[in-house]
Amino acid sequence: MSLYKSCLLLLITLLTFGCSVRYTERVPGFQPGYVDTQLGQDTYQVKIGEAWQKDWADLEKFAMYRASEITESKGKRYFTVLSSSSQTSTYYITSPGTSTTSGTASVVGSTAYINSTTTTTPGFTAPISGGWYILDFRVISNEDVTKNRKVVDAQQVKRDYEMFINGRR
Repeated sequence: MSLYKSCLLLLITLLTFGCSVRYTERVPGFQPGYVDTQLGQDTYQVKIGEAWQKDWADLEKFAMYRASEITESKGKRYFTVLSSSSQTSTYYITSPGTSTTSGTASVVGSTAYINSTTTTTPGFTAPISGGWYILDFRVISNEDVTKNRKVVDAQQVKRDYEMFINGRR
């Protein structure tokens, strides 16, 4: 592999590691993270991502933790999961090809002789997959706990994931 390709591969790898999803609010174009949207009176959506494949296992934990924070901010303890899904995108990074020409020149009498060699390295395209984890949920009152399926205790989620989340802030 040429030095150019090796350097480009190293750059892509560093960018991938640098874009790991942290538990923080998303800053478009700069920092992957979560985005909250209120869908109704007590219904919300948490999207977390712009993540590379290596982060997929963490996205559900992030979303559940964020849902727990929102639930507690509304003065409630429980929420019910309405749906969860993921959206995957594949991005392509293309490196341009390069050409290098080297040569020698010599003069014999009044004649100049030029000898040159051109080396061409083709570009290449590398795919990177990533995407979003999406969690839709409804904050519920204590009285509505028995009326709902998939009830989640926000306090328990926060206790279970606190150490994990603090390590990813």
